Amino acid sequence: MNKIMYLEFERCIGCRSCQAACRECGDHDAKERNYVEYVDFMESRQTFPMLCMQCKDPACARVCPANAIQITEEGVVLSAMEEKCIGCRNCTFGCPFGIPKFDFEENKMYKCDMCYDRSKHDIAPMCASVCPSDAIRFIDFDEMQALRRKRTQMNLVEGKKPQEGNKWQYVPEFFGVYSD
Repeated sequence: MNKIMYLEFERCIGCRSCQAACRECGDHDAKERNYVEYVDFMESRQTFPMLCMQCKDPACARVCPANAIQITEEGVVLSAMEEKCIGCRNCTFGCPFGIPKFDFEENKMYKCDMCYDRSKHDIAPMCASVCPSDAIRFIDFDEMQALRRKRTQMNLVEGKKPQEGNKWQYVPEFFGVYSD
């Protein structure tokens, strides 16, 4: 996999096309594995996409007693394997981002796996392929670095200071996230 997921939260327009595309993906059984959240529903209409951050050391996999959550060679954290998942929901409680969701009908955890069947062949995941505002992109690492440099320069122009010790340090190099 030579490309990365890049999220630019300020670009999200809340259209939820990423969720609709996720439902249409082949093996998702008409269930979305990504979400669109409101920043502060009472004060703003600003939304942002919530995808699995594909952590370097995923808490969901660490707390799974059945070893049902596998990590690919590329570092993609997959949904719980149906034959191993015991439905304990430890993964849903362990994730610091609140990504894994539990399906009580199927008794199984679901989460974004970056459409691994597509992304392992450098084909954009469904959500990135339909996002009309480019809030979710599947791009080359060099392109992501250029976007980050541009954003850093804009933050300096706008008088914003970089923050240290935030939660984005969990995120591996192949998953680019921009956030103020």
